[in-house]
Amino acid sequence: MVYDFFIIGGGSGGVRAARYASSQGYKVALAEAYDLGGTCVNRGCIPKKLYSYASSFHDEINIMKSFGYTVSTPKFSWMKLVKAKKKELKRLNNIYEKLLSESNVKLFKGYASIFDKDKVSVGNKILSAKKIIIAVGTTPKKIQFECSKSIITSDDVFDLQVLPKNILILGGGYIAIELASIFNGLGVNTTISLRGNSILNGFDKEVTLFLENQMKLKGVKIINKNFPEKITRNKDYFNVIYKNNCKNKYDLVLEAVGRVPNLEKLNLHKIGIKQNDRGFIKVDKMFRTNVKNIFAVGDIIDKVQLTPVAIAEAVWLIDNHNKKNFKNFDYKNIPTAVFSNPNFASIGLSENDAKKKKISYKVFRSEFRPLKHSLSKSKEKVFIKIIINSINQKILGIHYVGENAAEIIQGFSVAVVNGLTKHQLDKTIGIHPTSAEELVTMK
Repeated sequence: MVYDFFIIGGGSGGVRAARYASSQGYKVALAEAYDLGGTCVNRGCIPKKLYSYASSFHDEINIMKSFGYTVSTPKFSWMKLVKAKKKELKRLNNIYEKLLSESNVKLFKGYASIFDKDKVSVGNKILSAKKIIIAVGTTPKKIQFECSKSIITSDDVFDLQVLPKNILILGGGYIAIELASIFNGLGVNTTISLRGNSILNGFDKEVTLFLENQMKLKGVKIINKNFPEKITRNKDYFNVIYKNNCKNKYDLVLEAVGRVPNLEKLNLHKIGIKQNDRGFIKVDKMFRTNVKNIFAVGDIIDKVQLTPVAIAEAVWLIDNHNKKNFKNFDYKNIPTAVFSNPNFASIGLSENDAKKKKISYKVFRSEFRPLKHSLSKSKEKVFIKIIINSINQKILGIHYVGENAAEIIQGFSVAVVNGLTKHQLDKTIGIHPTSAEELVTMK
């Protein structure tokens, strides 16, 4: 059989491409070596959010006390959480497999590599396809230390056999920040080590500084501009020597220093598929590689590494792969969230971006203690920043730090994507008392 589309990779982008292509009448096959759902379902978004919920309950218990509840000291079992997570992920894996089956997508379980420009090998099978879509995603980047094999990554973190007493997390991106909040919330003595000045490079600096200070108030230690130069391992702990020659010991070290293309087994060199200087696959505006019938979507193309973006790229590709006239995929105004404690979410331009683009802009800010914390000793605050074009009043960006930030920004993203103005926000009556009402009352 010759398939119309053969998809390599069963993550969010690959599965959506397969199901959508099949719904359009194409003959489709998909290959995946591990559990379906990719990094997001198995080692990323889903377990991360579940563990984030678990880590937030300690704060909730303290707040309950301030509202008159008598709360006995709860007991937490890390292994019960791990077991419950595994059960939920298995359920999701089965759903993905059922969705593919019901969509008449042929599933091949195993590593796929490109045998020729129109052939894919899976195990001992050689399969033919008119078009091939690569959607294999990325894998955690590793730094070479003396004991690198003992240093874990985000791939390992959700299945640890024992919760450490203290942990060092290398990196300041969203994965590092989310995992630091999880461990800290679960009672682990948590330290983050950064090469640079601040966490979350690429986001609005004023907002990330606020988040950094909020995390410190909750007990996370953040070491700026002082990264380990040497890490060794003995029987009981990791011995870390920092750039400034300071030394410390940790039960566990976790690397969250970025992600690299997951291309090792694909044989791209065999047919000369081009990659950029970071190893990601180069594609044109149609997601086509330099080999005309081979495409790529998702994290592997080094655009915007988010699950909903991979899904949207997959649908766009199937809709447009044969068209001569099409609108380019739009990467502007993509909302995103960091499930830290407190949460952070944003949509649109940061103030840094507005300056770089030389846009005439105006900033509205609000910082306040939410009503939920008013009876407690909590020092947690909400910070909201709105950036508008000062000429036409259009909203350029919204940035929110506080509880349910992602849920709030998801709704307000509609305003930014559709070009609404600050005046139109101001015309909207707020729901009182809420934190989100501040977005329509900021003067």
